[in-house]
Amino acid sequence: MPALRRVAGVVTALLLLWVVGAPGAFADTVAFTWSDAVITAPVGLATDHDHSLYWTANATADKKSSVYAVSSAGRVVATLTYPQATTGLIAVGYDSSKLYALDKSPKVNTLRLSYMTLSSLVLGGSLPFHFYELVVPEAGQTIVALIVAPNSQFYVVAQSGHVYKAPAKPSIVGTNKLTKISDGTAGVTGGFYDATTKSAVLRTASNIVVADPASFATTSTIPAPAQDGARGITSALDDQSYLLIGQGNGSSVLSTGGSSSTPSATPSEASTPSASPTPTESATSTPAATPPLIHTDQLFGAGTRLALGGALVLALIAGIAAAARR
Repeated sequence: MPALRRVAGVVTALLLLWVVGAPGAFADTVAFTWSDAVITAPVGLATDHDHSLYWTANATADKKSSVYAVSSAGRVVATLTYPQATTGLIAVGYDSSKLYALDKSPKVNTLRLSYMTLSSLVLGGSLPFHFYELVVPEAGQTIVALIVAPNSQFYVVAQSGHVYKAPAKPSIVGTNKLTKISDGTAGVTGGFYDATTKSAVLRTASNIVVADPASFATTSTIPAPAQDGARGITSALDDQSYLLIGQGNGSSVLSTGGSSSTPSATPSEASTPSASPTPTESATSTPAATPPLIHTDQLFGAGTRLALGGALVLALIAGIAAAARR
């Protein structure tokens, strides 16, 4: 009996640890799993409430640039391709029926911000596109994020954390010089403008940083779950959580926190004039789909570890019951 009591004590301790750890395990869940082989190196996601889907692109070199419409199940439903060679797209964005894609220009310290107007989701045919050239004022910066604020006010963010603001009315002719407005937070991997809380949201490998969208001063910091190849961040279609992007095909997009409850400053949106782009070139759209794969994020994620822990406790309880009957 003393041995039985000792075993019972151990089981009780394990059960308490499991109960305490359970809320944290449930806090970060898998929103969906990339289920198309075409998504090999996603640069992030852009939430499109107009069409109830997300947009992404690959950070891989190609003779043309492509962006992909992704369903909430992680499946590619359309591919928009425009004839512009790229060394790999950097970021995507969406706002007010306009789809944006950021990549490097062949010119030194210069970016290209391409855009397409989506009055409806095109599943075939072509779409016009154009682009702005944006000059980064500092050399040696690795740009990783695009922030599309209200009234088509653009910001780009470097891995160093430096934030650069585009002119209020960028020109499609010539170049547009970016202005540095903040040193920001080092280690940025992605970001977006949260229209629900009217804040800029940046991501590092370990944190979600909520910032004032005018000054990019940090207003709050939220721990981010560990993720292989941590990169982009956006809001879920229901605006109740953040989606965190890591590696591509077969890996998981995590859902964490709640963007609707995140505190932030609320600057005046009327002070930023609207840009009026004029599309001039074309893009095509084609559907794509492949079977899903299994990734270690799914096999050993928080939910799986929780289930294994629960199974262990139940097994120990069963062992005690068996010993008691002897």
